[in-house]
Amino acid sequence: MNSDETIEATVTLENPKYSYGIGAATGRGAAFCMALRKKGLIRWPDRLLGPRPGLKEVTLVCWCLFVSCLVVPISVALWFHWRTGSLGDFVYFYGIGHLANEHSPAKLYDYGLQLKIFNQIEPLQEGTWGPSPYPPFVALFFSPFARVPFRLAYILWLGISLALYLVGVMATIKGTFPKERLKGSLALCFALAYPPFLMNTLMNGQLASVAVCCTGLAIALERRSKPIVSGLALSVLTYKPTLLILLLPMLLLTRRLKTLVGFVTGTAILVLVSTVSMGDQVWPVYAHFLRLFGQVSRTEGRTALLRWQFVDLNSLSYAVPRGRSGLGLTILIGVAIMALLWLAILLWKSSAGSKPVQSLAWATVITWTLVLNVYVPIYDSILLTVALLLTLGALRDLEWNHAGGWFISLAVLIIAVSWITEPIAKSHGIQLLTILLFALGLWQAAQLQRAMQFRTPFNGVVQSAVERNNHLENLPG
Repeated sequence: MNSDETIEATVTLENPKYSYGIGAATGRGAAFCMALRKKGLIRWPDRLLGPRPGLKEVTLVCWCLFVSCLVVPISVALWFHWRTGSLGDFVYFYGIGHLANEHSPAKLYDYGLQLKIFNQIEPLQEGTWGPSPYPPFVALFFSPFARVPFRLAYILWLGISLALYLVGVMATIKGTFPKERLKGSLALCFALAYPPFLMNTLMNGQLASVAVCCTGLAIALERRSKPIVSGLALSVLTYKPTLLILLLPMLLLTRRLKTLVGFVTGTAILVLVSTVSMGDQVWPVYAHFLRLFGQVSRTEGRTALLRWQFVDLNSLSYAVPRGRSGLGLTILIGVAIMALLWLAILLWKSSAGSKPVQSLAWATVITWTLVLNVYVPIYDSILLTVALLLTLGALRDLEWNHAGGWFISLAVLIIAVSWITEPIAKSHGIQLLTILLFALGLWQAAQLQRAMQFRTPFNGVVQSAVERNNHLENLPG
């Protein structure tokens, strides 16, 4: 037997899953389930339900459930909101667009005027509208919307928001499931069924779909070796700077300097367009407004009454007994510092990692952005769909089937809990989604650390086989 034949035989004997190629791997999770089925512990009820469904049937059932249980009821709810005049947070964006059209730039961040405009559009029966702290280019973007009737503008934004979300999710799915339409379709179904997208973003008229679109495109463009364009896409996230609180340090720690150049260029373009359109006097007014935003939102706005709608760890501390005491804040800061240090070390070491390592790095940073922040409403948690897809793709590329099984269970649990987390948080103060995000962030960081020390299964098997073959050749006789 020659050297190549010895290697091939050893690979086949030591790892039967490679006897039909890498794509035929079954993994420990599948092997475990197969063993249970052979013992009769798991049995599909053939007589009752017919043959075991395949991926095609499962995908079809999921889409049918999505349409019948979500699309139809939500359409009815949307029609009801349309009739009653309650169209959510879109009032903020339509209102600042109206301010940009009808008033001087210096008045754009006059909270008294903002409140007057918001109440003219849609008066609240309880509470008051909070301030709108979005940068000037957001008001410029929505100024054309404010030139048409409010309800028509809402419908237009509804369609744009859905399209943006689909672009971001599909760009991520394409990199995760290339040429696997059924798996991609199933992933898209679960992404659309995520309640913070359907209820808190789409129907509520929020902007979080912009974040999903920009982040998904930025990662897809990076994979195509277009780092500067990737940075340009990320620069749109300056519409909400808190979303960049960890992404910008990541670009530095992983030495993505070209991406950072693209980000700075895109930000400069947004600033330039705003300055040309509104004048340079808008920026001092905006900076002053941001300094007062925290105080105004706590005293006059609605955000202080809606802590249960926030998913960051800081907001959770308000619900924990003595969470804002000296000891509670010390523990919170300590946990944040330890997590950030660990994450910084991992990112620094991951810069030259493989594709799965880079996917896990992006996913981990996105998850921790939602956890270690000062202001993350639940609608911003739709960025989690990108993080979940990236993690799934990395585990798939690494062929960590056992870890993949646990991850899918955790992802399904997060989606399920997201349907009940707001009522529970409103009643008991504890945001369950925050706890699950924290656990997911820890798990992703651990997988990232493991992936950086891991050789791909095929390379590891071949290297082991070569060593075995060299040992056999060195034996006497």
